[in-house]
Amino acid sequence: MNNLRQRKYLFALLALLLVFAACKGESPTAPPPVSSPGAPGTPPAGATVTLSVSNPNPLTDSSTTITATVTVGGQPAPAGTAVEFGTTLGRFEDTGLPTSLRTTNAQGQAVVSLTSAAAGTAQVTVVVNNVVQRTTVTFTARPVTPPPPSTGATITAISPQFGPFEGGTLVTLTGTNFRTPVRVFFDLGNGDLREGLVTSVTPTSIQVITPRVEIPAGQTLESTVVAFIEQGTPNEQRIASPGPFTFRRAQLTPAVVTLSPDSGPLEGGTQVTIFGDGFEAPVQVSFGDIPTNTWIQVQVVNVTFNRIVVMTPPSRDVSPTGALTLGGHVDVRVLNINSATMVTLDNAFRYSPLMQITSIGPTEGPFTGGTRVTIDGIGFDDPVAVSIGGVAAQPISVSGTQVIAITSAVAVTGCNDVIGPISVTNINTGASIISDVTFIYRVPQPIIVSASSPVQPGGTITVVVFNAFGFPRLRLDDRVLSITSVTENANGTTTFTAVIPTNIQLDQEACTSAPGASAPQPTSFDITYESATTGCTDTLADGVVVEPLPVPQLTFIPNGFTPFTATFVPGNPAATPPTSDSITASAFQTVNIVNTGAATLTVNSITQSGAGCSSFLVSHAPPPFDLNPCEAAPVIVRYVGPTPPATGTQTCTLIVDTNAGTRSLNLTGTTQ
Repeated sequence: MNNLRQRKYLFALLALLLVFAACKGESPTAPPPVSSPGAPGTPPAGATVTLSVSNPNPLTDSSTTITATVTVGGQPAPAGTAVEFGTTLGRFEDTGLPTSLRTTNAQGQAVVSLTSAAAGTAQVTVVVNNVVQRTTVTFTARPVTPPPPSTGATITAISPQFGPFEGGTLVTLTGTNFRTPVRVFFDLGNGDLREGLVTSVTPTSIQVITPRVEIPAGQTLESTVVAFIEQGTPNEQRIASPGPFTFRRAQLTPAVVTLSPDSGPLEGGTQVTIFGDGFEAPVQVSFGDIPTNTWIQVQVVNVTFNRIVVMTPPSRDVSPTGALTLGGHVDVRVLNINSATMVTLDNAFRYSPLMQITSIGPTEGPFTGGTRVTIDGIGFDDPVAVSIGGVAAQPISVSGTQVIAITSAVAVTGCNDVIGPISVTNINTGASIISDVTFIYRVPQPIIVSASSPVQPGGTITVVVFNAFGFPRLRLDDRVLSITSVTENANGTTTFTAVIPTNIQLDQEACTSAPGASAPQPTSFDITYESATTGCTDTLADGVVVEPLPVPQLTFIPNGFTPFTATFVPGNPAATPPTSDSITASAFQTVNIVNTGAATLTVNSITQSGAGCSSFLVSHAPPPFDLNPCEAAPVIVRYVGPTPPATGTQTCTLIVDTNAGTRSLNLTGTTQ
């Protein structure tokens, strides 16, 4: 089998070498003829080329004209003379490329336009026959004209952003292009504009004293600061602040709306944001319990008017008696120290026990997903994120001590099982736990149970595979088979039916009776099943024998007779005794009839056809006769010439009729 493949590769290599040899043997292309002076076409060697550039320093995205003047013997080159232009930068406008082929006019001139979007120096080369001239064109970047400076006024910042509702706060507006006269208003909404007192104006700063406002409800009132620049003139401009100015009461009463996150682990250390309003530093935040009046002051990280960031304490500090060791809610209290105002939100934060995973099952499943996995432990807090085998899974049930999730499908590479850890994360708190137990996504390994053998080219083969999964492929060695049917069997196997290619290459046996001939032999092939989905394969080495079709094959070795040559010998009447004209016959030639098939070849008849057949002596075994595979029967022919002897050419056709078909052998004999 391997010897046959080596012979195939050798034949292919030999064919390539013959092609290369043929290519090297070709005659080189002759150079084009040089036209004579005065005739259109390419001028003879020795032409003179002069280059001129209309603008050697153009701006980018503009063009310049390059003129090549070609003369021969001081006279303009013939119209139509070919001139080649090339550039290292930009493009020629007639072609859109860095090359252009032009022809001269009656004045011997060829003209192109060159442009470039990039700045730099273009090296332009002009070729006329064997004459080369060069010039340069330098493209300069177009100057960028900066836009005129803006004269529009803008407010970019307000300081401070808060003040009492009684007014009197000096507020600085920072911005650009402030011009007097200026008026500033505080827009409270619904058309309510309250004018402030402008105390100073510079091109980048306006200082204004806030007016008194009423706060009908709540503790704060936001307003948009509106300034009129060059007020009352034709150039008047209205501009607004990017953020509000907030009027608020002098003594703020805190209000708590919610906490985020609103739960965390027993050991504390969770950063929690308290949302609300009326917060004023310094503040005191405490976790505790209203009924028992047990409070623990917590660490305050940051305070603004509407939010406070704190760090939760351990649950054991909040509940020294241990009542929170298994989790529970606590109240949150906020105190504005300066105003001694306080608010408490009941059951605002919940302590969750430390997460643990105690058991997992099952710990493996198919890579296609769908496995229901139960994770037991403590500290689970819905909603949770679950990762099984390193792949996100879908939680379907969550309690404090158990999570049930469904595995997802995973990508498979190289037919390998996918193995990874199992983890659970409480989404609200970010607390997570990774188990020491891993989950295995199993990839089915295919096994070829059986393959029908022997088979024949053009016939079918059946292959039974266990654990066949996904899109299947079958191969005989490297030949992909066409699968015609797939049957799922009750025992869990799958039967594939495929077609053996008619042109499959079989091992050949050399015919000793006819050197150069060979006959096909039964050949063993590897049969391989592959899942294109998983990349898994299984191979039965030499698992299938392909037998040649039981048909004979008629072959001639060599493929035919070469022309015969005989010699005419003239007679001599004056000789003693006198001689007549004669012919010296040709040498004998032999062509073997060979059976290169896999069944008996029957030669039914060997007949001759043609007017010149009497000039040939043909010898062979009398038909009918049989030839076994690789057996040969010789046909021996000699050319004896016509009777009476004469010069000339005679032809004859030998017709060999067999059970594998009829073929002809042409005979040509010449008498010289």
